[in-house]
Amino acid sequence: MNPIEKALDEYIGKDLSRFHMPGHKGADNFPDYYKYDVTEVFGTDSLFESSEAIFETEERFAKIYTAGASLLSAGGSTLCIQGMLATALEPGDKVIAARNCHAAAVNTAALLDLDFIWINPRDLKGAEKAFEEHPDVKAVYLTSPDYFGVLSDISAFAELAHENGAKLLVDNAHGAHLHFTPIEMHPMALGADMCCDSLHKSLPVLTGGALLHLKEGSLREKAKQKMRLFGSTSPSYLIMLSADKCADYLETNAKYDFAMLNGKVANLRYKAFEHGLAPKVRNVEPARLTISVKSTEMTAEEFGKSLREHGIEPEYINDEWAVLMASPFNTERDFERVAKFIEDTFGNGFAAFEERLSKIPEKAMSIRKAVFAESEEISVEDSVGRVASSLNLPCPPCIALAVPGEIIDEKIAELLKKYGIEKINVVK
Repeated sequence: MNPIEKALDEYIGKDLSRFHMPGHKGADNFPDYYKYDVTEVFGTDSLFESSEAIFETEERFAKIYTAGASLLSAGGSTLCIQGMLATALEPGDKVIAARNCHAAAVNTAALLDLDFIWINPRDLKGAEKAFEEHPDVKAVYLTSPDYFGVLSDISAFAELAHENGAKLLVDNAHGAHLHFTPIEMHPMALGADMCCDSLHKSLPVLTGGALLHLKEGSLREKAKQKMRLFGSTSPSYLIMLSADKCADYLETNAKYDFAMLNGKVANLRYKAFEHGLAPKVRNVEPARLTISVKSTEMTAEEFGKSLREHGIEPEYINDEWAVLMASPFNTERDFERVAKFIEDTFGNGFAAFEERLSKIPEKAMSIRKAVFAESEEISVEDSVGRVASSLNLPCPPCIALAVPGEIIDEKIAELLKKYGIEKINVVK
């Protein structure tokens, strides 16, 4: 048996409840999937020049999400982020960016030579100050929800950006379902000019299926051109087909299913609070359960072992948080297993806090210059005072810790070591 197939079969054989992406949770939607694995031949349309079948599906998604245009991606939200930044900005433009952004945004900044002005996540006052200091800022870039499900005030940031003549760009990779929750929470409905959705994270779509939403439909062709710069010339038709099929679901059962799901997750969240495993009030997206590992005084390894003994495979665990991503395709048995785990587990009520930088590190050079400079690998312990030259980060959650071009200070070095990173590349 092939090694990848063997590993996957062994995982499937464990019959674990899948509280991790993708959102389809292994449902048998494509029993004859091989016959659909084609390429851009006559009659199947072409992703970056879509004018027929793919165009029709994109128009359908735009109508579903009430966007000016919605563009398919078979390269995940990474391709959408690249296309979004390249469509909205020119090389050298300044962008106010929340520090919890995905590595894809930092890498794109290097490729496009963008000047990121950092603020802490959800820091509206920090963004206001950044506009005062940099009136030539062209965009605000947010990640909402973040990997742990925490939401930003999209409406407030949209108002601030537009008052200052800038655009609001949102990495909504973890929130494709937010248009179908009982309370409208999708960035495009809350004032964003562009945003990306990873359909596969919470919806029945194969991994890599995503959308780039544009408020202005007139930007469609420009965005297609920019996405072509970064995307594969052989996009997966299986991924696009799964997105096509998902549109049926979004037009029929999604709103009801996510209303039911919200109730189930809310019940688990309250039960976790009662057991000292989660904060009572936290502005999180409703399909995600984030549990405080820190409150149990267990290590990440011990906590993960306990979850798996209860038949649960989480999306992510570290020594502070465990992330469980739910979708309507989780079974009742899945939720019963989580409920039993919570009943058997107790915490002290301590909610681990996300890392926020009291001071953004000093910038020595642009992200682009640092990324393409000659570099050397050294130990993190010896890196204080040196200039980071590449991203060194745990993935997941794939959040930038030491940003290329910044002088590594003691706080950043401490964060790197905390996440198990022992070596880092620095500019020579």
